[in-house]
Amino acid sequence: MHVLILGARAPACLEWARAFQHAGWTVTVADSLAQPLSRFSRAAEHFVRLPEPKANPQAWIDALATVICQQSVDLLLPTCEEVFYLAHGLERLRPLCRVFTSAFELLHRLHHKGDFATMTQGWAVAAPPTQVLYDPAALQALAAEGENLVLKPAYSRFASQTLIRPSAAQLAKIQPSRAAPWVAQDFVAGQEYCSFSVLVDGQLRAHSCYQPRYRVGRGSGIYFQACAPLPIRAFLEQFGRETGYTGQVGFDFIEDAQGRFHVLECNPRATSGVHLFDNQRSQLVAALSENTGANPPLQATLEPRMIALAMLLLAAPQRACSRPFWNDYRQARDVIVQDGDRGPLLAQLLSLSEIIGRALTRRCGLLAASTADIEWNGQALDAPQP
Repeated sequence: MHVLILGARAPACLEWARAFQHAGWTVTVADSLAQPLSRFSRAAEHFVRLPEPKANPQAWIDALATVICQQSVDLLLPTCEEVFYLAHGLERLRPLCRVFTSAFELLHRLHHKGDFATMTQGWAVAAPPTQVLYDPAALQALAAEGENLVLKPAYSRFASQTLIRPSAAQLAKIQPSRAAPWVAQDFVAGQEYCSFSVLVDGQLRAHSCYQPRYRVGRGSGIYFQACAPLPIRAFLEQFGRETGYTGQVGFDFIEDAQGRFHVLECNPRATSGVHLFDNQRSQLVAALSENTGANPPLQATLEPRMIALAMLLLAAPQRACSRPFWNDYRQARDVIVQDGDRGPLLAQLLSLSEIIGRALTRRCGLLAASTADIEWNGQALDAPQP
């Protein structure tokens, strides 16, 4: 069996590549970056350079179809936001191999933070009250409530533009529009949680949950403290029943002072929780099967995982004398270098260098540059993008 895994820049792709290799599959990884992380892993037998999906969705779909046919691919597995372009091309690709994603319309509802919040109303775990803002006038009407709100673009990632309890000066800089709407969500104080799950036709097949104890800024976690809150597991089961979802999905939650859980947003793609299955690799691959009967969902380890290099370069300098930090570091397993597979260690620096180059040429920050070619922000997909 042959799997083609997209998003080779992502540690999640590396995790899946190792899982499929362990299960005896042939693994090809693909990306529009030239030096992505997973390309240098011994788990990947082949690497394919793809065009940028955001620049020309149809050319990207055509390139995928060619790879699938040339390499006799059995399963196509996305890991990053290229999943939206993939879902857009399902009619072309599904006759060629199994494509592990849901329909584009459902992914869109989940990705749009306002639509997702509306979807969860009435569920046992629901989103806080959320309003979609399409013009500055709507924003001005909320100005007096700014200290009790969280504002973010309806299509966004990494929390890079999220404003928590914003000031009047911060609100004045926001310009929501029909093309680029924002959402205003009631602020809820409490403990943050993140989940990662695999579902097939609405059936929960694998589930993990963690607290992002250390982060890059306000966004991506680099230390994953595993946990297993029952309300989050119950939410995923209800999500599956309500949507019939197939694919990987992550959610962000917050537990308030009264112990009530609230779901904040959805990421219909792989997230860092996939690393919590690195001791059950064959079982994780089996969870993707179309027919597994009534087996219970695969449960993740409760041991912590981390991106060790990021911990040393980004978190350690601020906590060099912190005994709890170094205790956490010693207890966690690195998700990049494992079992003698050391190629991805150097690849982290090569990939970072390429993203820095893109940030300079595209005149944007590093986080924006890391997804600029694959992200989808609600734009039409029928024609090449500028």
